[in-house]
Amino acid sequence: MSSESGRRLSTEELKRLNQSSKAAPPPMVLLREADWKELLDRLEASAAAQETLLRALSQQAGQCPTQAQMEALTRDVAQMRAELKQAGKKRELSISPPSLRTALSVSIWLALILLATMVGMVVLQTIWSGLATLWKVVQILIP
Repeated sequence: MSSESGRRLSTEELKRLNQSSKAAPPPMVLLREADWKELLDRLEASAAAQETLLRALSQQAGQCPTQAQMEALTRDVAQMRAELKQAGKKRELSISPPSLRTALSVSIWLALILLATMVGMVVLQTIWSGLATLWKVVQILIP
């Protein structure tokens, strides 16, 4: 090999030049045991925080609605908007007689109340007559 000036260099000179041109390795940093523990604690805390964030993100991903749910929500919102539009309009006053279903329902409840009252009266009559009979027996036994 030749140098820039054109002369040939010996192998020792080449080795010396090659060694001097190599970058020196970075100096080794020696840490105390307490520093190592602090670094490990920080690393563990960072890993735990990242794991917590990953779990939170995976839970949130499972809570996202599906396409079918989104379509159902869109339909519901459209229906609610239509109802709100209708509610904003003035309604005409309309009076109509009660329906047959309402009348039957009221009649059935009145009949049930009447029947319960009658059963209650029969029970009270039975108790009253039983007490009257008991009183007569007591009067006969005690002169």
